[in-house]
Amino acid sequence: MTRHGTLKTALSAAALAAAAFLSASLTASAQTPAQPSAERVRGGMFDASDPPAIARFMEKTGYRVTLGTDVRGDPVISGRIRQSDYVIQFYECENGTFCNSIQFLSQRPAPPTLTLEQTNAFNARWRYVRASIVEGQVKLQMDVNLDAGVTADNFEDTLDIWKQLVASYESDILGLK
Repeated sequence: MTRHGTLKTALSAAALAAAAFLSASLTASAQTPAQPSAERVRGGMFDASDPPAIARFMEKTGYRVTLGTDVRGDPVISGRIRQSDYVIQFYECENGTFCNSIQFLSQRPAPPTLTLEQTNAFNARWRYVRASIVEGQVKLQMDVNLDAGVTADNFEDTLDIWKQLVASYESDILGLK
């Protein structure tokens, strides 16, 4: 056999071995279903399509919450942080389910001494929330896109950010100690 023929035979054998390995790998992965996200990621993935799961997760992480519905039939989670009541409203829902985003909202009567300048300074200081004064009420709002899902770690961090910003809202906007 010539050197060219030996090289051709060796390459053919290598190609057959690679094809056999690839075929075995594909067959094995086809027989073993992919692990669900809850097993791949600590605590699973969250999106706005499962409000009861979000409420359960919040309870597991120390929040006392109540799951209900609004007048349109969309889910609402209500709770309290420090001295402020809040709700988590679900948006872009289809018949009260399959929602894409949520909004955290806390609202109270505006203190008589609260100025628009204070509110604007608060908004300039904090990245994730906005405060507004509407008809004598001061609102704190934080929008969260959950359309493609987030990890439990990410959602827990979002809850922690909300808690910290409610504390700042209470001290900087409401004047509470």
